[in-house]
Amino acid sequence: MEPDIFGNYVTFNSMKPIEGIAMSQVIRISDDLYKRLESHAAGFDTPSNVIETILNAYENVNPDLNTSSEAADIPIFKPAAKLEITYFAESEVDFKRQLLISKKAYIKLHYTNDTSEIKEWNAARFGESSSVDGNLRSGHLRGWKERGIFKAELAINQDDVI
Repeated sequence: MEPDIFGNYVTFNSMKPIEGIAMSQVIRISDDLYKRLESHAAGFDTPSNVIETILNAYENVNPDLNTSSEAADIPIFKPAAKLEITYFAESEVDFKRQLLISKKAYIKLHYTNDTSEIKEWNAARFGESSSVDGNLRSGHLRGWKERGIFKAELAINQDDVI
């Protein structure tokens, strides 16, 4: 395989979707480009989340990463006063036990502007001594007040937060 004009090796593997199953795409990039992406990760972001964040900022889609000079002075979200965290499990301990097995969870973030979004939490490096709350607050919930996040719903099964 030959590098592109920027020296990056990019491969797109497109598979026909199987009914009812979401298929992901594989993109191969150089180690240097991967390190650049990694430097933009917040907490335990997946490469997919980092790429999405960068595209949102580039396309001026994500209000908290708005790059237009006009909108930068206008707050999109009213800051949140408190944060409610709900687990679709018996308890945080039970959620952690399930997360250690599945290594993946889904977080539905509720914003003060009456919008919400679902994020995938890739917990491949989450271990027995890891803290659910600590990982959330250093990752997906970092800056929750300023970002206008007032509620986070966590589930192992994506259907629970839809």
